[in-house]
Amino acid sequence: MHDRSISVGWEQYTAFGLRIGSELKLPELVQSAPGAIEDVVIRQADLTASSDQLKQTNFVMQGERFMFQIPGTAIYAVREGRYIEVCIHPGADMDTVRLFVLGTCMGVLLMQRRILPIHGSAVVIRDKAYAFVGESGTGKSTLAAAFRQAGYQMVSDDVIAVKATASEPIVYPAYPQQKLGLDSLLQLEALQGHKRVRSQKHRFVLTHGNPAMPQYGDLRKIAGELNKYAVPTGDEFYNEPLPLGGVFELVTEASNRKFLCEGELTAVMEQPLNVLECLHTLLLHTYRRGTIPRMGLGEWYFGTAVRMARRVEGWRLLRSSSDFTASEMVQRILDILHKEENSYGSH
Repeated sequence: MHDRSISVGWEQYTAFGLRIGSELKLPELVQSAPGAIEDVVIRQADLTASSDQLKQTNFVMQGERFMFQIPGTAIYAVREGRYIEVCIHPGADMDTVRLFVLGTCMGVLLMQRRILPIHGSAVVIRDKAYAFVGESGTGKSTLAAAFRQAGYQMVSDDVIAVKATASEPIVYPAYPQQKLGLDSLLQLEALQGHKRVRSQKHRFVLTHGNPAMPQYGDLRKIAGELNKYAVPTGDEFYNEPLPLGGVFELVTEASNRKFLCEGELTAVMEQPLNVLECLHTLLLHTYRRGTIPRMGLGEWYFGTAVRMARRVEGWRLLRSSSDFTASEMVQRILDILHKEENSYGSH
């Protein structure tokens, strides 16, 4: 049966530069006008025949079909860079079901379409996307949120979709939502009075030491995440593709004081990355990179990362993990890019 007939009446969305027709409601995504042919179809299917096989391993490859199971939630299958099939377990929490559709499933689908998913956050600075990558807890999403507070638009949070075109790497926007921890939300609220930070339309208000919900309604706690919440970004989301200008790797160096400026208030230091270091950073922070060898995409993956490393700038930002330095990091990044721009202009 043709996809158009089975998708009549389904929800239509856009994300990662793709038109999506979905049998499942995906409120996190941007809705699109009906009628266009879908790039991606998300539908329910009976995948229980693979249950026993999936109990033995994290995922299986059946030909070109990637399958995995989240116990108590669903069995998922991704194939041809076009189809995501979901077999929902009875009583499953739908927030959790969607979490893996928009996370692991979409990451695999992007790779099947030869689009590299980078694990991190990205914002728009001077008409280019800049990616923030790093290990868990280094403050990628918090930094992107601080940029939003400073008046910059967000492109992606968690999965950054990058296509290595003939001329330059292109970033395709994800969807208007961030994942932020409670500590980050409270710290960002404290930064509202900073002279470089514009006032937000929606503010957190502290009442007797507890965070009150912002005006746009209760924040939804993200399933499976400790004290992390889904924060809508609304009109602060940039929904057009744009070039990847650079990559900033965030590293905490609490114990190594040589990275800190003695006698200064600053707790952030930067190191430019050469091509090999930039390549290593891209490889290290690829989303769901452990699945790539089993999918037979190793050669494409490495070649794509090499082309990207040669065409974008990279920096490592070292900060003290004991200090909240998001606002300082925003200014440091802007200073770095200003110096780069002046350097290019002088040649």
